Formats: sequence, structure tokens, C-alpha cells
Amino acid sequence: MKAPVQFIRFGIVGILNTAVDFVVFLIVQPFLGSVLGQVVSYAAGMLNSYVWNRRWTFQRTTRRDPAEMIRFAAVNIAIAGLTALLLHVLDGRIPLIAAKLAVTVLGVFVNYFMSRKWVFRDQGQNRASTTPE
Repeated sequence: MKAPVQFIRFGIVGILNTAVDFVVFLIVQPFLGSVLGQVVSYAAGMLNSYVWNRRWTFQRTTRRDPAEMIRFAAVNIAIAGLTALLLHVLDGRIPLIAAKLAVTVLGVFVNYFMSRKWVFRDQGQNRASTTPE
């Protein structure tokens, strides 16, 4: 699949992840509080992201690999940390909404690149699963 189509799919999945995050947060926050609710809702969005990006965006048909899941989690956690750090650095130097937009755009591009080149990299046909997922 061509990179522009993948990137568009990646963006659509990102919008869905955000919706999952918000809906789960609104459901669990009254019971868990804001911080734990955020952790749970972010994890739900991340799980949604893994499933849809793996199947639809990057069209992986091989059996799920624990190393792939670890790479996915590592990339997403690193990007969350990087964007939080950059937002902290930019806060007060430029308007907050501009800083948030800048770090979000950067995060999307870094996430897509890392997902395409490292997380869901093509391992060849020798690891194809004989059973559907």
C-alpha cells in the first residue's frame, strides 16, 4: 500500500483512538478519579490503535508477535513523553494552543514513521500465520 494512503488511514485511526480515549475516560473517571481514569482511557485508545493500525493501516496478516506489541507500546510511551516534554519547554515561549498543535503534529509524524519502519515493519512471508487472527 502506498504511503499516502497509509498515512490517511493512520490519521483516521488516530481520530478513533481519541474518541475511544474520551468515551472511556468519561465512563471510568467517576469511579477511578482523573489520573487513573486517564491511564485507563489512554490504554484503551492505545489498544484500539494497535488493533486497527495493525489490521487496517499496515495490513499485517502474520500472527501477532509479542515483540511487535512491545515495540508498539515503547513507541507510544516514548512519543507521549517526548510531546509532554516539548509542550513543557514551549509553554510560555509561544501561545499554549500553538505549542499543543506543534507537538501533536510532530507526534503524529514520528508515530507514523516509527510504526511504518519499526513497529509494523515487513518481516517477509516466512512468518505468515496459518490461522486467521
